[in-house]
Amino acid sequence: MPDLGGFNQILFFLLVITPIVFIHELGHYWAARRAGVVVEVFSIGFGPELYAWVDKNGTRWRIGALPLGGFVKMRGDQNAASMTSASAREIEGSFAGAGVFRRIAIVAAGPAANFLLGILLFAGVYMGAGKTFIPPIIGEVMEEGAAMEAGLKEGDKILAIDGSEIGDFNELRALIFENPDKEVFFEVERQGDIFNLPVQLKSSYSKEYDITFGVLGVRSSAAGEFRKLGISEAFYVASADTLNLCAAMLRGIGRLVTGQASGGEIGGPVRIAELSADAAQQGLVAFIIFTALISINLGLINLFPIPALDGGHLVFFLIEAVIGRPLPDKMQERLNRLGVSLLLSLMVVVISLDIVRKFTS
Repeated sequence: MPDLGGFNQILFFLLVITPIVFIHELGHYWAARRAGVVVEVFSIGFGPELYAWVDKNGTRWRIGALPLGGFVKMRGDQNAASMTSASAREIEGSFAGAGVFRRIAIVAAGPAANFLLGILLFAGVYMGAGKTFIPPIIGEVMEEGAAMEAGLKEGDKILAIDGSEIGDFNELRALIFENPDKEVFFEVERQGDIFNLPVQLKSSYSKEYDITFGVLGVRSSAAGEFRKLGISEAFYVASADTLNLCAAMLRGIGRLVTGQASGGEIGGPVRIAELSADAAQQGLVAFIIFTALISINLGLINLFPIPALDGGHLVFFLIEAVIGRPLPDKMQERLNRLGVSLLLSLMVVVISLDIVRKFTS
């Protein structure tokens, strides 16, 4: 494939983001219809309307000029963020008039759809192309590496790191990657004996990605087993991989919050566009896997308890379920405005980091 310029980066970005956003909003739409809530608008993108049509149920399906998200506007909503008022609760078929647990289901269905899409894509790859399984057994210990200094030996099987079970060498790589210059505790099996071993990891820096990552200094014992999976095993492994990815993302966010990670680990639209093009260059399987990763990432981020995100709405509704009444409308409006301001500020920071990285790398 020829070198991919800016136009193709935008194209592949849209090919990744558009179906992910569509599936997310489709989750909200499907749950709303099941709950008897009228959906007035289903939009992919924001801003000026490029194209629209109205279906037999009266829902206006539209495509906006800014393809950086989407929304589902339900009856009684004041805006695309599903902010409502007390009067809207009296409107038949309105979102605000639905029971609190139905509203929880409607909001949660968006992120759930993203997780499901990720699992389906992973499972499809595992069934169609296959998956490599590498046992977490050390095949070679590198000179002057963290593993050698800690006393790890060829043939050692790594069972867990800091209590997190290791079932595959790739899981070992991921946990090491996330912990530069940190002391971690390995649970090791050697010739039938199981013991714990403290390991002081080392680090390396990638100028291209502006990331400092952990280094152990070992190689695997074998190339691993590559095979196609059956339906049940594929979905089981895909679900486990999705949970592991969510855990890794949360650990990464924790490192950012505590200052243990650099801005290079943050990527916005520009970075996603670049990575989309890179994945496309590597082939269809890589592109599908990348799409699954972004879908899972979007689902998880939307569950953060920030007003204006799905997670923020869920917090409001869970409080309502506990105390038996909704939070005051003015309080919800102020918190949503604060959430929108926070999200816009974060977007400005992330895009700025993307631009700086692009022109300094």
